[in-house]
Amino acid sequence: MHSNESLLQASQYLQEMQRYWWPFCRIMALLALAPVLNHKSLPMRVRILLALALTLALSAALPKPPAIEALSPAGLLASLEQIAVGMVLGLSLQLVFTVFSLVGEIVSTQMGMSMARYNDPVNGVSSSSVVGQLYFLLLALLFLASDGHLLVVSVLYQSFVYWPVGDGLQDAALGSLAYAMAWVLAAATLISLPLVFCMTLVQFCFGLLNRISPAMNLFSLGFPMAILTGLAGIRLTLPDLPENYLHLSRTLLDNLGHLLRSAGHG
Repeated sequence: MHSNESLLQASQYLQEMQRYWWPFCRIMALLALAPVLNHKSLPMRVRILLALALTLALSAALPKPPAIEALSPAGLLASLEQIAVGMVLGLSLQLVFTVFSLVGEIVSTQMGMSMARYNDPVNGVSSSSVVGQLYFLLLALLFLASDGHLLVVSVLYQSFVYWPVGDGLQDAALGSLAYAMAWVLAAATLISLPLVFCMTLVQFCFGLLNRISPAMNLFSLGFPMAILTGLAGIRLTLPDLPENYLHLSRTLLDNLGHLLRSAGHG
């Protein structure tokens, strides 16, 4: 009799833990890809503790999950589903940082500063450019100053409301990823276009000088002028960085809200 009661209590505890397990899988997957929170300077233990804290804080307000056996194949598929949903949300929130990372790579390549990274025997090609790191630091400060971490928590809660546990992956999510890649490339092109035009104009002028005076050492004069022109262009465009960041963030949140609502109705 006692053994049956113990098994019944263990089953009840397991059912109660499911209320926390499904949100934890989604939150942990989102924190692994969310901007600033996925940085390598944040230890994995801190990230796990943050996921546990968010799970405990949000679990009481979340919709009741379906009765799925956690140790069954259906429970395994539900866990993988929550991980996939969290990764989709994390990648979506990361897109604004990806835009400016591409801008940093483009500008750094035009300035000639990427050659130092490619020829670095210590870091190799895996290290990011100096311009990209500059944009990342500024965006991280803007992210925290505009309460971006609270927006991440809000997106998490709304995802459980519109995209509950056991609802499956929607076709709209896959289509939105393809649209997001095109949106990132278009936004990065528009932001970096003035700097690329200035750098191309400088290189074109030095190309004409080289044709007029072949004895001129183009490398010793052209590289410093290209770097100075690039730094001046970055300095002139930095005041527009907060406005561009807020505009891209609003567009991203609007698209993400449309995705969640379409998933909820689908």
